[in-house]
Amino acid sequence: MAASFLLFLLFSFSALLAPSLSSPPPSTLLQDTCSLTSNYDFCMAALQSDPRSRKADDVKSLSTIAVRIALAKAKNTSAYATSLTKNATDGSVLPSSSSSSSSSSSSAALRICADKYRNAGESLRWALQSLAEENYDYASVHVSAAQEYASACSRQFQKNPGMPYPDAMAKREDDLRSLCGTALDIISQLG
Repeated sequence: MAASFLLFLLFSFSALLAPSLSSPPPSTLLQDTCSLTSNYDFCMAALQSDPRSRKADDVKSLSTIAVRIALAKAKNTSAYATSLTKNATDGSVLPSSSSSSSSSSSSAALRICADKYRNAGESLRWALQSLAEENYDYASVHVSAAQEYASACSRQFQKNPGMPYPDAMAKREDDLRSLCGTALDIISQLG
């Protein structure tokens, strides 16, 4: 009898915990907002990566979250490019057959990339301020500028065909451009 009572308590307790252990379904607002973007799946994945998106009560809140996610990516990528600059100086970013002039060129390009991503971050901070002021046109301009700064990095490598663009930087560029695109799609829903 005591064992069956303990099993009953254990079952009851686990049934109470089970809903809290699984992630809640996405909000209707999140789904509706992402359905109006150019890439629903990317939008959902990006916004759901921030727990605040589940509690957002309007599109403006979701646009702010999208810009914050892009800002974090820009800051992270700037730091990453700075760290690669150190590796480029010793030749570890480039193939072993690369010359020291290629290493210095790569190092210079990566320094420019770090600056471009810092500029992207600054543009995204301006976008957040514009969103707070409900100046959606300026918010869009600033997000578009951040997206362009990301593209400027790869152009540094295209200027020198013998200098390979690091795959990890290309991936980060794609991610930031997609995050900015999603933020622009959401901001456009604000009017």
